[in-house]
Amino acid sequence: MTRYELPAVVVEHRQRATNQYELILHAPPIAERATPGQFVMLRPMRTHAPLWRRPYSILRANPDKGVFSVFYSVQSAFTELLSLKPIGTTVQTLGPLGSYFVPVRTARRHILAAGGVGAPPLCFFASRLAPTLQAGEQLLILAGARRRDLLVGLDEFRALGAEVRVATDDGSQGYRGYVTDLLQDALQEPIPSAVYACGPNRMLRVVAQICIERGVPCQVSLDAPMPCGTGVCLGCAVKVATPDGGVWYKRACTEGPVFRAEEVVWE
Repeated sequence: MTRYELPAVVVEHRQRATNQYELILHAPPIAERATPGQFVMLRPMRTHAPLWRRPYSILRANPDKGVFSVFYSVQSAFTELLSLKPIGTTVQTLGPLGSYFVPVRTARRHILAAGGVGAPPLCFFASRLAPTLQAGEQLLILAGARRRDLLVGLDEFRALGAEVRVATDDGSQGYRGYVTDLLQDALQEPIPSAVYACGPNRMLRVVAQICIERGVPCQVSLDAPMPCGTGVCLGCAVKVATPDGGVWYKRACTEGPVFRAEEVVWE
């Protein structure tokens, strides 16, 4: 798949919550070709400092306007630099990169399970999936976070007409517990479903186990370190099962980050 390296222009920079931002960039080639689940590699400065780019899932893309956006939390010197980018400046950008979510058209209900900042690629996926749903198909969002102020994308999901169920670890919004608890309950309902998940890998491991035990198709977007984003450094290798019962490795930045749950060797 074609990727582009270019200086993307900051056209808007929204603070979504405390230390949480949406960065909207003008980069028509990337906006036109981005697919839900893919990501970009960003560097705030034109120089090679910081040396390594960082990967960010695409939150939304508008090919007509030539813009796309990413969501990030300020947690480091890198993201502090990113948060200081004013409108009109540029961010060095490489993308779109990686694999993407593929709708399971035999399912009558599409369950998107988001853990914390795993919501952005699922927001993008939901925005493309919702207009294609046939009569009788449903879109269910399961959103979880440690606290209510860490929930991401609820307004976007609801604007699509999706049913949204929320869980927080501390009970500050919705069900007190984990998003995986919501998934267990949802899969007890007699509706042929498919699951698409993004969040911390420990959450994805439980999601995969639940779905595999029930025979439910499941795609997971893994969280892996990606120093280069192009498959060269092998820093994002993921252990996968081979058809003959062996194991092999795939690169999360090229063959992933989206994998079928049953192919990942969870450790």
